[in-house]
This record gives sequence, C-alpha cells and structure tokens, in this order.
Amino acid sequence: MGRIKFLLAAACAVMGFSAYGQVLEITPVGDVVLENGQRAYVMPQTTVVVDITIVMEKVVTGPYARFAQEYFGVIAPLADKETYSLVGAELGCYDMDRTPSHEPGMLPADRTAAIPFDGSDTEFPRVLPDRHSTAVSSPESAARDAANAVFFIRQRRAELVTGDYAETVYGAGLGDAIDRLDKMEREYLELFFGKRTVTTVTKRYVITPQGSDGVVICRFRDNAGLLPADDLSGEPIVLECRPRGTAASVFQTDRRRASKTEEAEYAVKDIVDCRVMLGRRELGAAVLPMYQYGVKVSLPVK
Repeated sequence: MGRIKFLLAAACAVMGFSAYGQVLEITPVGDVVLENGQRAYVMPQTTVVVDITIVMEKVVTGPYARFAQEYFGVIAPLADKETYSLVGAELGCYDMDRTPSHEPGMLPADRTAAIPFDGSDTEFPRVLPDRHSTAVSSPESAARDAANAVFFIRQRRAELVTGDYAETVYGAGLGDAIDRLDKMEREYLELFFGKRTVTTVTKRYVITPQGSDGVVICRFRDNAGLLPADDLSGEPIVLECRPRGTAASVFQTDRRRASKTEEAEYAVKDIVDCRVMLGRRELGAAVLPMYQYGVKVSLPVK
C-alpha cells in the first residue's frame, strides 16, 4: 500500500467537498502493510528545503597601498576587509513518509553552488619592475617604478589603438597585444589598490517545521555571513509557515459520516504559505503542501 494521491475531482466524488481547485495529497498512517508484505508504522512528515544565497566580497590590501593617492590620486584600502550580502532564498519540500520501498521521499535537486573568482585572493603576482642590478629598492622606490610602469603601459596601449604601430601589430595580433597590456596593468594596479574578489555561494538547510511559531534556520552578520542558528551574534533568518486550512475545510464533516465498510486512517496535506524572513525583509516564498499542518481522516479501504 503506497502513498495515494487524490485529485480534487476524486476527493469531491468520495467526500462531496470542494477545495477550490487545490490538489490534496493523502497517505495512510499507523500500522501499514507494504507491497513487500512487511508492516511499518507510518507517520508522514513534510520537510522544507531552503537554499540561501549570499555574496562575499573580499579585499586584500596591496603592498603599495599607502602610495596610491600620491601616484594615482585615489585613496586605496589600507586594511583587509570581508563583507557579505544576502541575495535571496529558494524553497522546496519532500515527504518523510514511507513509500512502498520503505525509503524516504525524494529530496529536491541540490542547488548548492559556489561561483569563485579566477586566481588567488591573497598572493600578489611578482610584477615588480624589472631589476637591472643587485641593488635592493626601498618600498618608496619600488612603488614609484611600478607607477611609472603603469603609465608606460597606458602610453603603449594608446599608441597601438591610434595606429602608431599598425605596420607591425595588426589584426588578431593587435587584440592579443592589447589584452596582454590590460592584464599587465591590472597586475601592477593590484599592488596599489589590492585584490577584490566576489564569490557567490548557496547553502542548503533542511528543516521539518512544527506548529505556527517561526523556525530559526540560521543567522546572518554582514561581516561573517551565514552563522549557526544558535549563534546569537547574528540576526535570525526565520522560516514562517501559515497553513490555509484547506484540508480541514474539505474534510470537515468526515468524522460525522457513518460507514459500514472497513476504514483506514489517512493523513491529508494542507496548503501552506511559507516565507523566509530576515527581520521585515522577505528573502523567498513558496506555497507548499505539508502533512503536519493537515488533518487525519478515515476513508473506506478498497
């Protein structure tokens, strides 16, 4: 005896009720005989799967940061920094009831992903100006030489674009040369303005809510990202579940029915409005059918 799904038409035909077009799912509860002849006690539960996406921005200070304003007129970050921002949340669900194979229901496809940047976020490339002697440059001298290298690259790129070197560099080679100059300039500028990396990460949480109180999924802090639910240093991200009462409305007179046939007890899913909230900000929402907010009814055994 597996999970039985009743469409509204079937429910109306048997019970004589209307759910305004909603699809109601039911499954047997209690001591159930499975298709393989074994017996199992079934108490269906619906588990909510929440995928929360955040963006991490990380800035690593460049070794010549204190000289950036002197040579480029812009103040560079003087300390490493890591900040996080919330993108949103997606909701799904699966049933923790027992199927004929005696296994939990199907878990929705995992949307967990990490989209990293290219390259290292801590190690700066060795792009110091070419040395032509064994003399060691001071930081001030090295920064000046690196700034001069940036201006030299910009000059050469301008000459290529305006055609001063068109007789030697043209076609696809011109594009490759400009791309190479752009890369060299970025590497030099990182020595002053540091490395900025942006990473998008999605983390999955699996929760089985009970009752009308909100469930703290996890917590969030803008300088630490997603934190465990019991870490009180962060602001709570809460799953709210508001059942519509559809199942109770459809089967409200079921227990007053008299029947001479053998009956079995079934659990009926209710339609639940679910939201993921950070304070007053809604991160995501979905309408999910859930057993624990529904009702139990007795139906004839066929």
